[in-house]
Amino acid sequence: MNYLKRYIVVNLLLCVVIGVLSSQEKVAVSAQKDSTQIYNGWSAHVDIASPLMGLAIDKGVLTGEASVDVNLSNRFFPILEMGYGTVNSQVTNGSTYSASAPFVRLGMNFNLLKSKDKNGNLTPHRNYAYLGMRYGMSLVNYQLTNVPITRGYWNENQLLSLDGKNAYAGWGELVAGVRVDMAKGFTMGWSVRMKLFLHTSLDEKQLLWYVPGYGNSSGNTFTLNYTLGYTYYTKAERSKFKK
Repeated sequence: MNYLKRYIVVNLLLCVVIGVLSSQEKVAVSAQKDSTQIYNGWSAHVDIASPLMGLAIDKGVLTGEASVDVNLSNRFFPILEMGYGTVNSQVTNGSTYSASAPFVRLGMNFNLLKSKDKNGNLTPHRNYAYLGMRYGMSLVNYQLTNVPITRGYWNENQLLSLDGKNAYAGWGELVAGVRVDMAKGFTMGWSVRMKLFLHTSLDEKQLLWYVPGYGNSSGNTFTLNYTLGYTYYTKAERSKFKK
C-alpha cells in the first residue's frame, strides 16, 4: 500500500513538474514572439501647416519643421521633432523684434486604439488617433530695436536697442492628433497642440517676445500641424496587413 502511495505521489509530482516546464516554455516562446513585435517600423514627416500659417496670418513669421518617430508595439511612438524659425515683427510698444533659432521637441505619442484583438493577438493600426506629450527647447538669437525708454527728472524719451542677444527657452506641449496611412507608405496626419511656456534664461521673460517653435511667450499658445510623410513597416508587420 505504501509503495502504491509513493508511486501515485511521484507520478503526481512528475505531472506537476512537466506542467510547469511546459508552461514556462510556452511563456518563453510567447515572450520571444512578442519581443520580435516590439519594433514595427518608423515614420518621417514634414509639417506643411506651419509655413502656410505664417504666410497667411503673420508674414513676419516663417517656420519649417520635420519629425521622426518609431513604432513600438503599435502602442508607443517616441518622437523627435526638429525645426527652424524666424520672426521680424513690430511689438505693441512700437519697437521691432526679430529672432531666429533652431528648435527641438522630444516626446511620446500614445495610440488610443486597442493593440490586441479579442483573442489577445497583436493587431496593426495603419490609422490611429493618439495623445502625446512634448518637451521643447530653443536657443534664440534675438534683437530688439527702437525700444522707448523714459529716463531722468525731465522724463526724457530715448530709443534703445538690444542686438545679438542669446537666450534659452523651454516649454511643454500636450498633443492630440490622427495619423492615416494612405498607399505605398504615403502617410498624412494632423494634430492640435496646447503649449505652456516653462522657463527661460532671461530674468525678464517679456524680452523674449516670440520663440521659434513655441510662439508668443506672453501666454499659452495653440497651434495646428498638418503633416505629409513616409511610413516604413517591418516585414513581420507588413505580413499582418495581408491577412
